[in-house]
Amino acid sequence: MNISTLQSNLDFIKSLYFHEEWKDKHCKKEILKAIEECNEKIEKAFGLSMHKLDRYKSSFEAVEKVANKFPSTLAYENHGRIPIQFAATSNGYEYVPILAKEGMKHKVGGEDARGGLLKVDPKENRGWNVLQFFVRIGISTDAHDAKRVNVLKELRRSGLLLKKDIQEYNLLQYSCYEPTKERFEYLANWDPDALTESRYHNKPLIHAMANFEVSLHLLLKAGFKYHPNIGGLLFIEDDNGIIAFDAICNEIGEEKTMEILHDILSPTREFPILHHVFIKTPQHQKLFTDKFPWAYHLKDHNGRTLHQAVLAAGAKVMNECGFLFASLSDNQIQEKDPISTLHPFAAMAVGEHADLEKCYYLLRRQPSVLEKRSRIENIRKRKKRRIELSANGDGQAKRKKTKKKNQIANHTNEDVSQER
Repeated sequence: MNISTLQSNLDFIKSLYFHEEWKDKHCKKEILKAIEECNEKIEKAFGLSMHKLDRYKSSFEAVEKVANKFPSTLAYENHGRIPIQFAATSNGYEYVPILAKEGMKHKVGGEDARGGLLKVDPKENRGWNVLQFFVRIGISTDAHDAKRVNVLKELRRSGLLLKKDIQEYNLLQYSCYEPTKERFEYLANWDPDALTESRYHNKPLIHAMANFEVSLHLLLKAGFKYHPNIGGLLFIEDDNGIIAFDAICNEIGEEKTMEILHDILSPTREFPILHHVFIKTPQHQKLFTDKFPWAYHLKDHNGRTLHQAVLAAGAKVMNECGFLFASLSDNQIQEKDPISTLHPFAAMAVGEHADLEKCYYLLRRQPSVLEKRSRIENIRKRKKRRIELSANGDGQAKRKKTKKKNQIANHTNEDVSQER
């Protein structure tokens, strides 16, 4: 039987029922039962087909029509999974947005499951939802990864993927692998703070991934890009005060760790890595100086040289970087910090770890900085005095001018009174 014949038969039955021409109630009951069974089989057929979108590539419009006509197909389970779960883990991933949109209308997966995107896969003991599967699953081709990024963008435009999901569902951790690196980079660009704030197994993300070399490369590179002012992710501490660099070295070894850092930082030679190392982990200064000698003469985001950055960090840090102090040239001793405007001797004299001995040493080497400071202060005082005198002079002139106007007005009033 073809579809047109079936439609004709249904129209005939509908006409008989509507006009109540057929009186056999038992017959009517059997016909209704047959129609219900037929409808169930139709829904089952479409439901199974929804799990084969990757194979037959139906149009999005067709999927939308079927979903509207038979909403139950969106929640049809095959081996414990619903269509959106299967699509996310197969080559039918481009159907995820349309399935989620239609699923939202019919609350597939539950009231807050966002059309099934947040539904946990019952077959997985890891408890992953569709979003987590979607960013984690992939084959090693850039084209495949880029297409999945386009789906993420569509979900974002539709309001189905939210910024908070990145941290709430650890999407950076799930996508931090070579086959999924473009998804990782897209998510990191959307929420750079997730790099420093995400936690996995009660650890900062960089600590949790310390034994995965490829993941470390992606994480560290993104950290230097989005958080350069804090040294990327390399100096983040866990709850025990262990910095990421030490945690990584403990997992994969110092040599391999330095190789990864060299691969990331050396091609451009623009990142002032030594500034951060000397201040935050001075015990590793030699290791990093040997590996990144080109960073010695760089300036940081504040325009500070390495010497100025260490001096600005305080006397305690400078004391831990003894050779930097010993190597200060006469010009460097006379140079002011671009942010605090302090000379090196003054920087050594402030803070709870002030070192007056070193402060006096710098003054003995270059006492002219005090003379220069006195001259500058005198110039400032003279300038301030001129401004005050000028202000006073203008005030006196204004008072004289006002007094003269009042006198003229008084004389005028007297003349008018006399004439009257």
